[in-house]
Amino acid sequence: MHTCNMGNMRRLTLSFFFLMSCLGVMVAQDSIPEQPAQKPLAKAPFESGYFIADQTVSLPPARTLEFILQHDFGTFQQKWSDLWGIWGSSNIRFGLNFTITKDLEIGVGTTKNKRLQDFSLKYAIVRQRNGGFPVSITFFGNVAIDCRNKSFLGNNKLPSDLDYASIVKDSTFESNLVNQTVQNDTLYGLNYITYNQATGLKGANSSDLSSLFDETFKASYRFSYFAELMFARRFCKEFSAQLGISWVHYNLVNEVEMANNHVNGMKNDNINISGIGKIKISPQTSIMLSYSQPVFTYLNTAPWPNMGVGVEISTSTHAFQIFMTAANGLVPQETVMYNYNNPYNGYILLGFNITRLWTF
Repeated sequence: MHTCNMGNMRRLTLSFFFLMSCLGVMVAQDSIPEQPAQKPLAKAPFESGYFIADQTVSLPPARTLEFILQHDFGTFQQKWSDLWGIWGSSNIRFGLNFTITKDLEIGVGTTKNKRLQDFSLKYAIVRQRNGGFPVSITFFGNVAIDCRNKSFLGNNKLPSDLDYASIVKDSTFESNLVNQTVQNDTLYGLNYITYNQATGLKGANSSDLSSLFDETFKASYRFSYFAELMFARRFCKEFSAQLGISWVHYNLVNEVEMANNHVNGMKNDNINISGIGKIKISPQTSIMLSYSQPVFTYLNTAPWPNMGVGVEISTSTHAFQIFMTAANGLVPQETVMYNYNNPYNGYILLGFNITRLWTF
């Protein structure tokens, strides 16, 4: 009898502790606050990562290979003589991009003008959410290498303390180099002359100029850089817009190409502000509008602002854009630094972009 009572007591005790443990777990679960569910992502504001001459915040899905063909014809200025630029001088770029993750894309491209080879990176920092974060923010950056023969990069600076006498054989040329350096310092406070300025001096000859160039040329002169932060929002099914702020740097600037005085030429850096907008008129078709303005520009001279208007037709794997714009630089830093097509004087050209996606 005693043994039976002890067994019942043990069972009652174990049952009591089991019941209290269950109650404790339930109370503990009730005391943990529920985490709010993350708001769903809004649909991407743009169908393609390219928009006329600009980038957009949009990236293809993860593990997607993207092929891009960009083509700009010549300007309309010659009218019928070159069929409004279609038979004129053109610029072409081929590129390949690969989306490593849903937020990170790398790319490479080659451009006809200046034989530019570019390498890019694009990262989606944050995305717009329905009822949540109001905008998408993406970073885009690239480095471009000018792969032309170095004779095309002869606008570098010849320092005043360069030993001209040991490099230059023509005594008249050597004397004029020294005099020009003194004149630049007196008039402009500059302790250098440009290579292009040296070519115009009396006594200049190809042998001495080649020696000067080899003495002062650096491989780093080929490099230029572009970095941009983009802020975009899909306001509704029919309308999306984006604001971009970018920085451009050239290790060597081509002052003559900018139609500005070669001594008081443009600086190596520029900042650009751009705006783009898309108006959807059908499930696959959109009207495109763009405008970009270099901040450090010059009065009535290049670099001019760029603007564009066009139409985009897109599917899940293709995007085709045809547009009118001003700049024919297909790498973004070229548009910011070297756009010498003034849209206000009618320097407009026809262009198109084609993208194709393959998902792995």
